[in-house]
Amino acid sequence: MRKLLFLTAAFLLLTGLAFGQSSIKPVIYAGGGISMPLSPSTFSDYWKMGLGGGGGIGIQINPNLELIGKVFYTTFGLDADKIIKEAGATGASIDGGDFNVVEFGLDIKYIFASSNPEAKFKPFIIAGLGMGSWKFTDATVSGGGSSITLPFSAINETDFALSGGAGFDMMFSPKMGVWLDVRYTMLMMEGESTGYAPIRAGLKMILGS
Repeated sequence: MRKLLFLTAAFLLLTGLAFGQSSIKPVIYAGGGISMPLSPSTFSDYWKMGLGGGGGIGIQINPNLELIGKVFYTTFGLDADKIIKEAGATGASIDGGDFNVVEFGLDIKYIFASSNPEAKFKPFIIAGLGMGSWKFTDATVSGGGSSITLPFSAINETDFALSGGAGFDMMFSPKMGVWLDVRYTMLMMEGESTGYAPIRAGLKMILGS
């Protein structure tokens, strides 16, 4: 909790300082997409592609640089059919066991300059530092007329999260556009880190005059 408060305070400080300068503009982001589980192998083998969404509030320091405070939620469903098949447990079923992650923190976004200031296509690179709060849902295993619930929800942590990637903005007007990016995100868990690749898209709106 202290880490979350520190990050929030840092972003609010940066925002407060930025709004004191007329050349800096607030930016609103919203969107969602899919995430591919990558590592460790147990994660990529036994959990499905993740789905999620979120958004952020940024400050446009200049046409090339933005700082963004973001929150995104992603849920990865357990691949129950694969587990049952590999275990040879015909007739059994598994409900639950999802892996859920809430990412929050700060992104630094660099938008590449164009020789045409009116260009609508704006490629960028992006890097993020923050926290990932993750937990499992309970899993209920049924078969042979009986069932048992495994209390996986007791397994949860909040760890440092790092991310980096690239994408583009496509602006419809000087104030409104869409964005798409592909990243690699790593949760710095104790013992063995967890990695996944979000592919997200959404809307971008620049406020101010």
